[in-house]
Amino acid sequence: MRRTLIRNGFIASVDARIGNIDGGDVLVVDDRIAAIGRDLQVADAEIVDATDCIVMPGFVDGHKHVWQGAAVRGYCVDWSLDDYVNFIRLNVAAAFTPDDMYAAALHGAFEAMNAGVTTAADYCHNIISHDHAHEAIRGLQDSGMRAVWCYGFNYPPVEKPEFTSFGERVAFGRELAGRYFASSQGLLTMGVAPEELQHARDDATLAAQFNLAREVGANIFWHCNSKKPIGIRIPRGVARVAGLGLLGDDILFVHMSATQEDEWQMVADSGASVVFTPDTELQMGMMWPSGDIAKRFGITQCYGSDITSNNSADLFNALRLGLQTTRCRMIDRDELLGSGVPITTEEAFRWGTIDGAKAVGLESRVGSLSEGKQADMVLLNTRSLSLVGWDRANVAGTVIQQAQTADVDSVMVNGRFVKRHGRMMGDIARALDLLEASRIRIAHTMESWGGRVLNEDESQRRMHVMRGTESGAYHRH
Repeated sequence: MRRTLIRNGFIASVDARIGNIDGGDVLVVDDRIAAIGRDLQVADAEIVDATDCIVMPGFVDGHKHVWQGAAVRGYCVDWSLDDYVNFIRLNVAAAFTPDDMYAAALHGAFEAMNAGVTTAADYCHNIISHDHAHEAIRGLQDSGMRAVWCYGFNYPPVEKPEFTSFGERVAFGRELAGRYFASSQGLLTMGVAPEELQHARDDATLAAQFNLAREVGANIFWHCNSKKPIGIRIPRGVARVAGLGLLGDDILFVHMSATQEDEWQMVADSGASVVFTPDTELQMGMMWPSGDIAKRFGITQCYGSDITSNNSADLFNALRLGLQTTRCRMIDRDELLGSGVPITTEEAFRWGTIDGAKAVGLESRVGSLSEGKQADMVLLNTRSLSLVGWDRANVAGTVIQQAQTADVDSVMVNGRFVKRHGRMMGDIARALDLLEASRIRIAHTMESWGGRVLNEDESQRRMHVMRGTESGAYHRH
């Protein structure tokens, strides 16, 4: 039995029964939190001095495409949503080999944990082959991070498709569920990411993807109503799945900016959750995060870093940006000129912890420092230049408004430190070398293909291939 005692920290538990404890201790036995309180007396425990540290639950990143990591870092920083789909999903994605998927998953998980994220919903929508999926999963396994690995049904157009029918992809999802995710208590659990409404061939195909998730006991993660409507073209994705009888509390809807009032009520009535990624949404025409609407309807909301091909892996930034843009939107609409703000930092802290855990289906295991839960936690160093003098009366305000990834001193996942005193514990040099080799190889491949950017005719042709409305492979120009 392995005992670790986190001693004399400021405990920000996000558990209403425990609250905040200045000078508190957390006892970890093997992979679980055994006790929380002051002056815990424990024999045969490793003592970790948490003086001058905030001890908090690890962040939950509710939406992250880990495969689209640092090998293509920064590709999208000046792109629109259409650019992203045309050039990443229809072009760059096909350059990834299984080895690239492994390198991206391993590095991306290390990068996230380094920033204080202990759980991520990994929306893996570049499963070009069986080996692409196996290597993406293996990379996460080797990292030691907790993740919901989401089997993506999007199929980027490639010259020699390995899957020749939709049925093969359904069968492969079922096979992966049995091979890797039979235990619900492992660090990795399975999710399913159906094709976006505009890419699914028909209702039966879309329904089959939702139904597979429920067959294998996986939660559903779905890009929905993502783009600002143009003219009278309103996506109505929520209404579509409601009409098919597919709505449920196991769905996490992603982005959602073009969602109409009646659809928000459908989400609320079903018990489903929503996730926003402010960096990409503000840049790519997906508009303001709809946190105020989710709050009004009582819908659980969380936040994600989305893609490091565009953003950073910094969830502090995503939560801060989400909070401040939502505050601004509410103040502007309601002409709030008096005292106070419409959303508090305490609410935003919950978005990144317990609400995120609930949204990805892991509320009973992580998201708060609670006795019996998995020992996933972060220690923030308050003796840093950015946190010294912090306000003990509002720890959530400090975490959301002042803290930075540089303040993440130590990170524990499942009772084991993956970062300690500012230093990652894994074989980081290997991860960096693999990732850099992947970056160079993908860049050379893109150069040999004529670059990242496709002309409009080629983009349209590949879109038809991806949607399944045009059969056969395509040839590069």
